[in-house]
Amino acid sequence: KANSGCEIMQSQEEETFLYFAYGSNLMSERIHLHNPSATFCYVARLQDFELDFGNSQGKTSETWHGGIATVNQSPGNEVWGVVWKINKSNLSSLDKSSASVQKRVVCHWSIKRS
Repeated sequence: KANSGCEIMQSQEEETFLYFAYGSNLMSERIHLHNPSATFCYVARLQDFELDFGNSQGKTSETWHGGIATVNQSPGNEVWGVVWKINKSNLSSLDKSSASVQKRVVCHWSIKRS
């Protein structure tokens, strides 16, 4: 049985959170720059959202001068990404690296395995 590193022991549940990543945070190298505790869990789908680039202020990335990936509610659509388990001590660095995204979406979700 393959271990994804996502099994959470009871004592660790309060110290970690699950983070749905899309855009550049799909890449292991990118997420680990500021979030060294990130552990890959699984590929996931965010239902009733769509991927968009840019934001309401028209901001672009200062690094590569293109639109910044974001998600918006959109019934019937879906965004594919990955879920990382991250230590809560990395939450501020995650927020800082996503500073151009002005929202945090909390989704209630279920895991379906085939």
